[in-house]
Amino acid sequence: MAKRTGNDVALDTYRFLRGGMVVMAVLLGAALAVERAHATCWQTSISAYYFTTAHAVFIGALFAIGAMLIVYQGASDTENTLLNLAGVLAFVIAVVPTTRPVLQCGTADPVAVQTGSAVLFNVWTVAVVLAGSRAASWLLFRPSPAGTMLGAAAKWLQRAVLGTGVAVLIVAPDWFRINAHSIAAAVMFAAIVLTVFSSAFGTAPACGSRYRGAYQAISLLMAATLVTAVVLHLVLDGFNHAVLIAEIALIFEFTAYWVLQTIEDNSCSR
Repeated sequence: MAKRTGNDVALDTYRFLRGGMVVMAVLLGAALAVERAHATCWQTSISAYYFTTAHAVFIGALFAIGAMLIVYQGASDTENTLLNLAGVLAFVIAVVPTTRPVLQCGTADPVAVQTGSAVLFNVWTVAVVLAGSRAASWLLFRPSPAGTMLGAAAKWLQRAVLGTGVAVLIVAPDWFRINAHSIAAAVMFAAIVLTVFSSAFGTAPACGSRYRGAYQAISLLMAATLVTAVVLHLVLDGFNHAVLIAEIALIFEFTAYWVLQTIEDNSCSR
């Protein structure tokens, strides 16, 4: 058997990394379905499954997705920065639970669930490790400055969001513990929607131009779904199943975009 070249190995690693994110999304969905099979109803949001026997899979899947979003290199500086931001926020969503749902049903809370000082300890652990890895990345690779105006704007957005989060964590830790989950979830989905928009309306390679229409349709649908989810959360008395449906729809829409982009990348790399 001929020895594989470095480019072949790198390309396969890239493809499996993309596939890994889809697998983690399926894993999370399977955990929700298994929990539902042993419960009397669906929880009112995906985040509410933190308080069920799906607790470990919920946290593990979000950490895996967050790490892969950070490691993955986007096709542009804008996409790369937005995916990095979404990855960091996935960690926050994993370690800072939502408020305990009023309409919780089904199996009892697992013993592992912690919602007090352990939450802040976990957040600080994540913050220190991410800061250290960012410093190491800068020292080893010295990333070049953003090459486009949109890329620069994305970097400043990332700095503003993460800087504000750290400041609030220091100054008002209790407020952070109560509110960080919902804010991080909304901003993470917004960053993902902006990522899809950058692919849909940005400059496309000639081999991928036929996918622009599909990307544009998905991006507009995701934006409408995100706005709907936020409005439902603000207007309704707490979370209800309409929010759960909107969250699941966003995940399906992003998965469709991710799979389509994988097909495009494969066709362009031949």
